[in-house]
Amino acid sequence: MRVELLPSSQPVSDRQFLVSYLVNDRVAIDAGSIGLLADLDRQNQVEHVFITHQHIDHIATLPILLENVYEPGPKSIEVLADPKVLELLHDDLFNGRIWPDFLALSTPDDPFLITTPLAAEQSIQRAGLTVTPLPVSHAVPTLGLVVDDGESVVAFPSDTGPTTQFWEYLAGVDRLRAVFLEVSFPDSLAGLAEVSGHHCTTSFAAELEKLDRDVRWIVVHRKPRYADQIAAELAALNLPNVELVKPGYGYSFDSSGGDSPPA
Repeated sequence: MRVELLPSSQPVSDRQFLVSYLVNDRVAIDAGSIGLLADLDRQNQVEHVFITHQHIDHIATLPILLENVYEPGPKSIEVLADPKVLELLHDDLFNGRIWPDFLALSTPDDPFLITTPLAAEQSIQRAGLTVTPLPVSHAVPTLGLVVDDGESVVAFPSDTGPTTQFWEYLAGVDRLRAVFLEVSFPDSLAGLAEVSGHHCTTSFAAELEKLDRDVRWIVVHRKPRYADQIAAELAALNLPNVELVKPGYGYSFDSSGGDSPPA
């Protein structure tokens, strides 16, 4: 399985403003930055976009992606999300005011997008992957995703604070190679992390203890203003198997446990 957190800035830096992962080039998890990919051929390879929740850093460039890849005919990108998120996308984004109503404009023979509802704990197969949505603990209802290619499993909890069901599910999963887990705030803003449904450094460390597994923990979603402070706090904790994500880097996960962390 190949996973890339798409960069949020040019030139590419470790600052993350938006959220989009590409998995094996054909599946996207969230659409924060994917519509900004300069390589339009890569955008055109995407067939399925899973939206974990409706916050703007996770959906910002979805309309741009759909416009960039549209060609008349029956082929279209599939957008998969909780039914309420699909409703919000229609009412608040594709509403004829913020953006054209792609849903109303779509026909079976010429769709701008195809929508598919997701249900928690009900796996779905797409592009050779089995994707299992599971609820996590964020400020709005959010689905984390567990992705299995038959050889390796990689987990994307999405935005979350301390949660339970996601880790209980992963405890029974074989071939788990990595978890892309957020740390949004430093410990000095632990109160803000709690009320907004995010992790601070200490709550991130406590979360690792809920999953007694030897996996790679890849830190994502550091708020840019606090990114260096969070990195310093994590380094001081000296947690095993924890690394900071490198946007634009293609992580490869296989039966051997995956590649070495990027330099």
